[in-house]
Amino acid sequence: MDALWVVLGAALVVWILVDSFETLLATNLRSGRWSFTRGYYDLLWPLYRRLALRLRDEARRERWLARFGPASFLGLLVAWTTLEIFGWGLIWWGLRNGFHGAIDSPGDAWYFSGVVYFSIGFGDILPSSGLLRALTIVEGLSGLGTLGLVIGYLPSLNAAYSAREKQLLLLDDLTDERVTPVTLVRAYLDDDGDTARLDAVFDEWAAWCAEIYDSHTSFPVLVWFRSKHRGHSWITGLGVVTDAAIAFAAAVPGADRGSAIRLQRQAVRLVNGLGERVGLPPDATLSPLRPELWRVGYDTLAATGVEVRSFEESYETLIALRADFHPMMEAFIDELLAPRGFWGVTAADHLAASSIDVLFDVPPGEPGPPG
Repeated sequence: MDALWVVLGAALVVWILVDSFETLLATNLRSGRWSFTRGYYDLLWPLYRRLALRLRDEARRERWLARFGPASFLGLLVAWTTLEIFGWGLIWWGLRNGFHGAIDSPGDAWYFSGVVYFSIGFGDILPSSGLLRALTIVEGLSGLGTLGLVIGYLPSLNAAYSAREKQLLLLDDLTDERVTPVTLVRAYLDDDGDTARLDAVFDEWAAWCAEIYDSHTSFPVLVWFRSKHRGHSWITGLGVVTDAAIAFAAAVPGADRGSAIRLQRQAVRLVNGLGERVGLPPDATLSPLRPELWRVGYDTLAATGVEVRSFEESYETLIALRADFHPMMEAFIDELLAPRGFWGVTAADHLAASSIDVLFDVPPGEPGPPG
């Protein structure tokens, strides 16, 4: 029976140590089938999400959702340390005969485990053999290693979050309303139809997508970190800019081989890679954008003076490009309860509804315009 406690405790300790290593250091996209961290978020987030949906006041709900990311990570650290201490306690309980009666109960074993894990060293319980002393050093190293990894992880987590939010603060179409793909394209097109500034914006956001893909697949907890700024979300900001690139690539001849299409490809890789990392399936119920909805955006782009394809050809290209991106984007928006829309620098103060919503007049349940 004593050997069984040792085996169970060792298995638990190894499981948690491997999980913390994979979460904090591993570079593979897929977490293991038996990943504790994945099970932790699979259990905790749906429960928290349901509770947040019960809050009628949107501002209050947003405050509670903003707490989930940081609090869940601290909770994960507490869970790791608790389970490691519990596992080592089982080991010490199985080896209690080597302590000459100093460990009389499982509580004594877990107390000793906590003292060793945090390197407190009271000295009231001492191992009597060289093997047991070596094991106490191993437990102390596991405690220092786990806590050290977490402490080293926090600056990288904060840096990745700050880089993401800084780019979102730069998203502005120079209006006082909600940023839309068409108004964003129009804001960066020169009066003579020159696309150099718009291409530079698309290139900048493509680089941002690559950076976010690298940081958020390495630190998936960042998916649940919400913006500090009202009306902002990383997924809706990405949606607006990517839809602008998709609309431009679909409507303008040659744009499907330039900066716009590079942004679309980077955005597709970002959302699909993150969806795979956190176990989120794409929204399979999403319907294609209706032709009459695209007509408004198409006519707006044509009015800027830039050369455009025929409506039929542009619509076919638009549907194909959106099909690679929108199902997963919509799945993230719904899963994270993200705001449906992105508000710019001045509009964020009052969250004004864009007049484009009135133009489209989308019935409930129908897919809306790009972004």
